[in-house]
Amino acid sequence: MPDTNHRITTTASQEVAESILSKVHNQPFARALETLRAASELTTEVVDPPPTHVPQKDLIKIPQVFQIRDQDVHESHVSDLKRLLTLHKALDPITVWRCEQSVIVIDGHHRLEAYRLWNREAPIPVSFFKGTVEQAIQFAETANSKAKLQVTYREKANYAWRLVVHADELGKLSKAQLIQRTHISKGTIDKMRKVARELGPQARTFSQWDKADREWQRQTTGVEHEIDDAWIQMEAMRVVDRLGATFAKTLANRPEVTATAFSHILGRKSLEIAQLMVEAKGLTMVLYDRDGNEINDLDGYEPPETEPDNIELPF
Repeated sequence: MPDTNHRITTTASQEVAESILSKVHNQPFARALETLRAASELTTEVVDPPPTHVPQKDLIKIPQVFQIRDQDVHESHVSDLKRLLTLHKALDPITVWRCEQSVIVIDGHHRLEAYRLWNREAPIPVSFFKGTVEQAIQFAETANSKAKLQVTYREKANYAWRLVVHADELGKLSKAQLIQRTHISKGTIDKMRKVARELGPQARTFSQWDKADREWQRQTTGVEHEIDDAWIQMEAMRVVDRLGATFAKTLANRPEVTATAFSHILGRKSLEIAQLMVEAKGLTMVLYDRDGNEINDLDGYEPPETEPDNIELPF
């Protein structure tokens, strides 16, 4: 039988902690972090070993603190996990963190929702994380980066923006720490820090990086979309997100097909884009036509017809 007995020795501080934690659900990140710190400072004696299973009703979700993704859960992923539960009757343990008398989910939000759809009475297999609230947040970051469900660049950027805005409250996070924890480029982190500094208290009113950036652009230049390296990278990664990891792998494994497909899609722009891709790798590309003449003006260049006359198109 799963051990669902918490075997907790109640202290006089339990009622205080429960009162604190009851307010955390609708609090923004900074207030929620402060609440969790205050509650975790209240001590409770817990008998080891910790339980291997916990009733669903005892699990608390605080996604604004422990989730990188913009959405709490992706419903299609929950449905996939529910199908696995139907077949195997169990999923990998979710990771939880004890904050006074409460058990908080720090990794496994999708698995928890799958269990709730499958059987609301089933106890949840858990693994307890031991550490501070800051360490629990870092564990959730690492777990999300390893998760099978891809975190989009937009979600990573929004999470990086959250850490930048609250860097002081998280132990004065340095630029190097922000880059390491979010996998966002140095240039973008630099811009986020500048935007947060110049927007001041207003920066905390934006949960999404692109909206904060647009407001900063509006205030400083009167233009919402200044084209700089950070903006180019953000827009490029949005294209990557739309292509999807599986499709991108297929493209890389079939370079001849990929080159032909993109040449068709991009038309006359394909040469310009190919040149930019080469230059991004630190190389200089010199172009010659078939007669050995150097091409200096791509806009005026007309490539020769290469398709055979008898090609049969599938449409």
